[in-house]
Amino acid sequence: MNDRQTPLDVGRVFGIIAGRWKIVLAMVLIVMGVAYSYVAFLAHPVYETTALVTYQAPSQQANPTGGAMPSSGVTRENIATLVANATSTAVVDAASTELDIKPSELRRSVQVRPFGDASVVAFAARAGEPKVAAARANAWAKAFTADRRVTANVSLKAAVTAAQVTVKGYPTGTLGPEDTRVQARDAAKVVLAEAQADQRQWSNAISVSNSAEAPEAAVWPKKSLTMIASILIGLGLGSGLALVTARVDHRLHGDEYDELPAPVLVRVPNSSRAPKNTPLGPANAEPIVADSFAGLGSRVMLDRHGDGAHVILVTSARSGEGKSSVAANLASSLALGGRRVVLVDADMRRPTQDQVFPMLQGRPGLSQVLTRNAELEAALTLVAPNLAAISSGPRHANASMLLASVAFRQLLDRLALISEVIVVDAPPVLAVNDALAVAPAAQQVLLVARVGISDLGEINEAHARLASAASTPQAMVLVGTERPQGYGYDKEPIATGRVAMPGPAPQSHPMASMPLAPRAPVASAPASAPPQAPAASAQPAAPAAGLVPAPIVVSAPVPGATVPGHVAAAGPAPAAPSHERAALPTAQPGRGPAPLPGMASGANAIPSAPSFGAPSEGSVAS
Repeated sequence: MNDRQTPLDVGRVFGIIAGRWKIVLAMVLIVMGVAYSYVAFLAHPVYETTALVTYQAPSQQANPTGGAMPSSGVTRENIATLVANATSTAVVDAASTELDIKPSELRRSVQVRPFGDASVVAFAARAGEPKVAAARANAWAKAFTADRRVTANVSLKAAVTAAQVTVKGYPTGTLGPEDTRVQARDAAKVVLAEAQADQRQWSNAISVSNSAEAPEAAVWPKKSLTMIASILIGLGLGSGLALVTARVDHRLHGDEYDELPAPVLVRVPNSSRAPKNTPLGPANAEPIVADSFAGLGSRVMLDRHGDGAHVILVTSARSGEGKSSVAANLASSLALGGRRVVLVDADMRRPTQDQVFPMLQGRPGLSQVLTRNAELEAALTLVAPNLAAISSGPRHANASMLLASVAFRQLLDRLALISEVIVVDAPPVLAVNDALAVAPAAQQVLLVARVGISDLGEINEAHARLASAASTPQAMVLVGTERPQGYGYDKEPIATGRVAMPGPAPQSHPMASMPLAPRAPVASAPASAPPQAPAASAQPAAPAAGLVPAPIVVSAPVPGATVPGHVAAAGPAPAAPSHERAALPTAQPGRGPAPLPGMASGANAIPSAPSFGAPSEGSVAS
């Protein structure tokens, strides 16, 4: 049997307490509030004062008040005897009678004890009123001195009486000076005088040397001591509560990154501009947040393999963890870096990208394209330079089936021809199976978790479900982490968003104006034909048999929109569109799809997907 115990990780304990400092602080404040309320409003003040009784023995002879009392003081044993005499029933009854209170109450409020090493007895009284405390201490001290004087007088009175009898027993009229009885009488007179002197001295040897006075300040409650004690108690209770909550709280915290099932690519700090009920759009992102997404874009591009478009699935375990914000800002950051990006809102149950990019509102969406109720050209909208987006469209009851269909794969294939990165915003994994249907088509999965909100168990379960659905590499994006301090981050100026987002001024940025590098041409010139330089009037090669050529039409922003923060490409400014959508050149019958502006025909032409068919009449801008 292994009796070894796991050593206590003190560093982890302090890390847990530090990570839950709000709990500790709240407990400290609660305890301090209770302590202050007790001190200020509930506690009854207690006043204390002391009366001192001093014993000064005049000689080495017998002490009639309670033992041998040398002139230098009394022994500890005799002091204890005198303290016992001071607490006798007779003394207490006499003092309580003078105060008109019960003896038991007087005993509770007054403490009798030796005072230091001198022959002094202290009577310390406590009461709720200063004058009451002083009266009780003085009454007990006076009762004790009176009792001791009476005891001394009784003891010495017998000696005085005996001396007086002796003196009276010797008549003076019949004796001469030489008679021995005269001498005896004189000796008796001396004894009488000494006894009378002792009686006077011992009566004055016991006195109240310091009368109790009414105190000005209360001895209880001690405000400073009480508040210090409340802070210490609050720290102890708060630390214990933090450790207990760490055992029962399974939410993700800042010190638990090692428990995540996948590597963390980036930590996105909290943003003061983040709206409460809508995703954080790129136009509202602070510079520190925009820098985090720029770093995320660099990381995901390092994982890109091959020449095809890199499809990134962005999802989370539960809703409200920031997946839509991550998808929108990641796509915008990649587009700002010069990548051609398409953002697809695949959350057909609770769509949010149309709130981030308002120009998507009222446009055909993904659900309509997949059900062939709308053309891809009508749904694809340019929301920023290098960034096109497709809204989710109307809610669909069979969203999982649509995302798992061949039509969705073909849609991704067509989008891959005009883009380098496709970012898919999918619903939460544990809510519905939509993300699991998209995972096989993605080259990378970003699982978003929010610090302080996401549950570690749910994160692991979502990761396991995605891993079982596809062997796509997964990575974590943590949202809501602490803001870094120092190097300008703690005093970051408020600035406009660094990532582009449409604004109010009219400007058209058709997707066709981007420098495109097509990925997979449909047809090429015969191998035996010598290469020829592309000409503006050259016609593309004919499409493969059985394929219906269909152009890809990218919608421009709604008139009146602009993209702030971007520099327009060199060349003449584009004319204002006469239609709401700017179309790519269409294919001519029997000649295949037309080449994009600025690109060669033939091998460089973008092939059409057979499942989309020809564009509807009027979909091409004149």
